[in-house]
Amino acid sequence: MSQQQMYSRPMLNIYDLVDRVLDKGLVIDANLSVSLVGIEILVIRARIVVSGIDTFLRYASALGLAAPPGIPAK
Repeated sequence: MSQQQMYSRPMLNIYDLVDRVLDKGLVIDANLSVSLVGIEILVIRARIVVSGIDTFLRYASALGLAAPPGIPAK
């Protein structure tokens, strides 16, 4: 077995990567807080959702991003 075969792995092109992210979805939820002597000076909260529309609609209520059916959005 050659050195090159040992370390080779399947290449993932950009189309496959985008297709996988849109199919499965990606959620990044971040909370950042800067405090000085117990007083919060800066608070940053971010939620980033990247997905296809079908995936988003399937999981949006679980993430708190959509109103349940029958309740109008605010």
